[in-house]
Amino acid sequence: MYRGIIGEVWRRYGARISKSHISYWLRGIHSPYNGRRIPSLELLKPSEELAYVIGVKVGDGYVGKKNRVRKGYNDVMIGLEAKDREFVEEFARCLAKVLGRKQIGPRFRDGVGKYVVEVGSKTLYELLRKPVDLDRLKKYIEHCERCVAAFLMDFADSEGSVDKNGKINYLYNTNIELLRYVIVLLKRLDVESTGPKLNTRRGTIIHDPRTGKKYVANKDCYRIYIYDPEAVSASTNT
Repeated sequence: MYRGIIGEVWRRYGARISKSHISYWLRGIHSPYNGRRIPSLELLKPSEELAYVIGVKVGDGYVGKKNRVRKGYNDVMIGLEAKDREFVEEFARCLAKVLGRKQIGPRFRDGVGKYVVEVGSKTLYELLRKPVDLDRLKKYIEHCERCVAAFLMDFADSEGSVDKNGKINYLYNTNIELLRYVIVLLKRLDVESTGPKLNTRRGTIIHDPRTGKKYVANKDCYRIYIYDPEAVSASTNT
């Protein structure tokens, strides 16, 4: 039995494991996942929660490598930092669902006045690391209409501009190909939009009214206009 497992792991993954490792796994002393929970992209299942997580990542979320790594733990992470507690809590709920974890609680960072949630997941890092690979993401986003709607709703929460009536009419991003893809997805939900159009040129000095600070745009930023933003919400709730 041990020899067969060792041979199959070598054949599939090119990794040589010992008989003692297998013995530890079978007896529950250690886990072959090594904290990954989902050991590979091949075992990552499409879901509304995963589509939501992807929408966060291509918007306000981030992935990266940790400065300090504990032995046996993931050296990479996926996270979100925002002032909207409900937004961060929903992201944490979806992460927990995707990874099969217990509830993840966001924490508040006094220094920046924002809520943050971070978890280690090498598999999600491999899926969502920069540069954004739309071909790699499409099968999870386009799995079903509800997954499409979940992705669009969270992308809109992250990258949208809210008018005085609380409706998101504009979506912004520096990745023009991503915005073109969003337009295609909106069309699938019978939501009309226009663009992308250049909104801010690289090098422009921008004043952030929320913080009162000024910064220089290091990339061109584009926008698309949504004619009926409520249609996306309706598709999500059906």
